[in-house]
Amino acid sequence: MYVFATFALVAALVCSWQTFGDRQMQPVAQTAGSQAQAQALNMAAYRQSVIEYLQSADPSFVGSIPPGQLRKLEREDSNGLWNNYVDGNTVVVYAQSQTSASLPSFTAKIAHGSVFAGVARGGYLVPTGQPGVSIPLPAGIANSITDGTPVWMAQVARG
Repeated sequence: MYVFATFALVAALVCSWQTFGDRQMQPVAQTAGSQAQAQALNMAAYRQSVIEYLQSADPSFVGSIPPGQLRKLEREDSNGLWNNYVDGNTVVVYAQSQTSASLPSFTAKIAHGSVFAGVARGGYLVPTGQPGVSIPLPAGIANSITDGTPVWMAQVARG
């Protein structure tokens, strides 16, 4: 009799732990995904502000546009998270501090699978989800971006 009661109690505890334990783990996973998605949207807004700067404020600029020259981002403060580099018609936006590990996959979704969104590897941009493809980064920063860093490039028509 005591064996059956003990077994029933242990089974009830295990079922309760699995049910409530899973619910407690879900917000952690959602938070990590939400953080990566927010960072990807912020990176997109930062990239767009670099493009707008080149098209309207200083079409002849070359190098890294200082943060104070770019418009403020509405979504969240990106101070210190992104950096940029401009060489000719090529814009490179990349992370300069720690980001979510799943940021490149969210960036690729926002970029609709573009070959210009991925990670840096050995002086090249390797697009997310496109094995065998690599695009050389501009010589001025090719060796400065750490391997595995999220990168999103653009080609800009300057007037």
